Amino acid sequence: MMERHKGYWISGSAIPGPPYTSYWEILGTILNPHRKGSIVEVARVRLPTFTVEMKELAEWFGLELCRITFSILAR
Repeated sequence: MMERHKGYWISGSAIPGPPYTSYWEILGTILNPHRKGSIVEVARVRLPTFTVEMKELAEWFGLELCRITFSILAR
């Protein structure tokens, strides 16, 4: 799941747990697009100890983590 946020791209991803488990880890990424198509990763937020059972929820939570992180970095 990816969307624009204040000129940056933010992405929420779900990382599957180990084999034979049914949970997802949460990952958020903030990307900065530059000229000529290059993209720079500004921040990556991962919560390996906080897991959820639904992939869509993990992706949404990753997006929200990016919004929170962006507001902290923009200060």
